[in-house]
Amino acid sequence: MTETAERRRGRSVVRVEDRLLRGARASVLAVTVAVQFGLCLPTLIQHSRRYEPLWLEIAGFVLMAGIAAGAAVCLARHGRIPPPARRVGVGLVLLAAVAAAVAAPAGNYLDVAHWYFGLVGWYGVLLLFDRPPTRLALFLGANLAVALAKAIVSGPPGPREWAAMAVSVVSVYGFQFALSLVVQVVWRVAARARETAEEEERFSTAEAVAEHVHRDHRQRYVALLGTAVPLLAGLGYGSLDPSDPDVRRRCAHEAARMRRLFAERDDVSDRLVHELRAVIEVAERSGITVQFAARGEPRELPKDVRRELIDPVSAVLATAASSTRVTVVRTPDRVRVSALGDGPGQPRLEFGSRHVEVHVLVGENRLWVEAMWRQGTPSR
Repeated sequence: MTETAERRRGRSVVRVEDRLLRGARASVLAVTVAVQFGLCLPTLIQHSRRYEPLWLEIAGFVLMAGIAAGAAVCLARHGRIPPPARRVGVGLVLLAAVAAAVAAPAGNYLDVAHWYFGLVGWYGVLLLFDRPPTRLALFLGANLAVALAKAIVSGPPGPREWAAMAVSVVSVYGFQFALSLVVQVVWRVAARARETAEEEERFSTAEAVAEHVHRDHRQRYVALLGTAVPLLAGLGYGSLDPSDPDVRRRCAHEAARMRRLFAERDDVSDRLVHELRAVIEVAERSGITVQFAARGEPRELPKDVRRELIDPVSAVLATAASSTRVTVVRTPDRVRVSALGDGPGQPRLEFGSRHVEVHVLVGENRLWVEAMWRQGTPSR
C-alpha cells in the first residue's frame, strides 16, 4: 500500500505543529534568559552591597538560572517540559522569589534592587506554557503576595506608592499575562492542526482499506473465474452430469475453495488454521469424517502461500470417500500441510505451486498429499 498525498499532507501538518510549539517554547525561554542575565544580573551586581545577606540573594538568582537550564534540557530532548518537571520548577521559582525578597533591601518592588519581581513572571509563562491562564494568574498572584509582604514588613506604603505599585503590576504582569494568552491561541491552533491531520489520516486510511478490499474481491473473482464459473455453466446448461463422480468431486473442490476465499476476510490470529477449518467444514457437511491436528506456533504467511498450502488438502477432501486426516506442522523455517484420504486414484490438481512444494503418493485406495513452504522460498 503506497503512501497517499493526503497522508503526506497530514504528516506535514503534524511536523509544522511540532515546530511551531517548539519555536514558541524556545522563544519564551530565550526571553526569560535574556531578561535574567541582560537586565537582572547587572542590577544584582550594581546593588550587591544592599542585600543582606548577599549569599541568599545570589542563591535565589542561581536557583532561577538552574531552572532555565533544566527547561532548556527538557525542550532539547522532548520538545516540551514534562508535567513533573513543570511542578517542581514552579515550586523552585517561588522559593527563589522568597529568598530574593528576604535578602532584598527594605521597601517595595518599585526599587530597582528588587530585580526578581518582573523576572518571576517570565518563568511562569515558560513553565505554564500550555496550561490554562488561571494557573498563570495564580502563580503571578503568589509572587505578588511575596512582594507585597516584603513591602508591608518594610513599612506601610503611602497612597502614591500604592498607586505606582498598581501601575507597575498592571504593566508588567498585564504584558506577561497577555503574552500567555497569545501562546494559548498558538497552542490551540496547533492542536486543531493535529486534529485535522489525524482526521485526514483516518479518511485516507479508510479509503486505502476500501481500495484494498475492492482489489482483493476482484482477485477472488478472477481466482474462481477459470474453474467455478465453467462448472456452474456446465451444470446450468446440462453439459455436465451432476451424478458423475468426477463432476461431484469438482463441485466439492470448488465449494471448498469458495469457503476458503470467504474465510480469508475473517480477522483471526491463526489464518492458516482458520482457512483450513473452513475447507474441512465443507467436507464434513458432505459426510466426510475429518481428523485435524495442528502443531507449532502460528505464524503470519502471505495470502498466496496459504492458498497454495490449502488447495492440495481441498483436492484430497473432494476426492475422499469417507474419511480424511489433515495435519499442519509448523517449524521456524518451514510449514507443512498434509492430507491422507481414502479416495480412489489421484485427483486432478487444478492449482499452481509457485511458493510451495507439493508431493503426492497414491496407494491402494489411499491418497496422501503434502504441501511444504520453506522460509525464504523464491517465487517460481
